[in-house]
Amino acid sequence: MKKMLIIGVLTGVAMLGACTKFAAMKGPFDGNKVNTAFVEYVVDKVEDRLDLTEEQRDQFKAMVERMAARALEQRPEVDALRAKMAEEIRKPRLDMDTLETLMKERMQFFRIIMEEEKDAFVAFHANLTDEQKGALAQLILDHGKNGWHGAH
Repeated sequence: MKKMLIIGVLTGVAMLGACTKFAAMKGPFDGNKVNTAFVEYVVDKVEDRLDLTEEQRDQFKAMVERMAARALEQRPEVDALRAKMAEEIRKPRLDMDTLETLMKERMQFFRIIMEEEKDAFVAFHANLTDEQKGALAQLILDHGKNGWHGAH
């Protein structure tokens, strides 16, 4: 009976972890709001890799939440750009000037978020130990090696 209870609890924990990762993999948005599972997944991944203190975790989480909220605000404009890109790609011949302009506009939205959060990132970095800075650098190097949702 005890063995069955332990197996049941472990199965439940594994399923919860899988559901959380699946919910996170839907991306940063859940309809017209920020996908909190995505935010938690990102924060948990960094916390795990960097062994963050509670204060560092809170600092990092606040930064991720602000970035996701800002990206959500930008979503209508980004979706409109995506539609323009799709329209351009459907044409028999691409207009490289138009495509380049659309790509630059899209990248500008990323730059806005990065610019708004650079001071927060510098403050977060200042609170890291040398070991944590090395782990963060390695996390950046590893990101995307196994696909964007690959193993951490």
